[in-house]
Amino acid sequence: MSELTQPPKNVSFQWQLNWKVLVFTAIFLPITVSLALWQLDRADEKRQLLEMYHQRGIAQSVTLETVPDQSGSEYLRVSVTGTYDNRSPLLLDNRVRRGRPGYEVISPFKTSKGQWILVNRGWIMGSGDRAVLPKIEDVGGEVTLMGYLYRSPGKQLMLGEDLWQVEIGPKIIQNAAPDIVAEKLKLALFSYSLRLDADAQGALETGWALVSVQPGKHTGYAVQWTALAVVLIVLTLFANSNLGGVISERRRMNREKISNQ
Repeated sequence: MSELTQPPKNVSFQWQLNWKVLVFTAIFLPITVSLALWQLDRADEKRQLLEMYHQRGIAQSVTLETVPDQSGSEYLRVSVTGTYDNRSPLLLDNRVRRGRPGYEVISPFKTSKGQWILVNRGWIMGSGDRAVLPKIEDVGGEVTLMGYLYRSPGKQLMLGEDLWQVEIGPKIIQNAAPDIVAEKLKLALFSYSLRLDADAQGALETGWALVSVQPGKHTGYAVQWTALAVVLIVLTLFANSNLGGVISERRRMNREKISNQ
């Protein structure tokens, strides 16, 4: 007598709500999605910034007097003629290159038209003793400088106090924003600083990093946050349904079909 076999029972998908997991997902899923979108926005901003620098870098330079003192002049290449004020160079603190601490040397510069602008001459290495400041070479006479205009895009991190009380000689500062320096030096400064070309008179070690994080890295972070969001959705789906059991049953049925062939 042949053995009667019952057909396998088909397991249907059902929701089995887990409120703790749902609350957790409701809180953290929007966060991961927002962070992914934010990283994509940052990547786009960095790409636009680098493109602006490239386009303005290959454009013909203009004289500073023709540039309006307003927003929108970032990375514009300019030439300026005038004299350095060598009395009190500013040392922008906590500038690290190749793992070595140092300063960016910033000098007030008076143009032949009587306008003042801060000139960032570049980086100089500091000594092991912070009480010993690097020697800054004076630049005398009238000179013509070439470089590009720069303004910090955000609030600068302050890791110490500015030493403005020094009357003559180098001053260690944490923030080189022209509006702050103008107030301390009692000068009407142009709202952008000038970052020198490498061959300009008075230039030290130039070559500034335009962005701290490259667009590709921001995109990579966005992919990571997106992947985390997807994982969170999948885990929530499994935790709130019998999907795991349905998949297991389907696999078992497929194995039985294969074995019965």
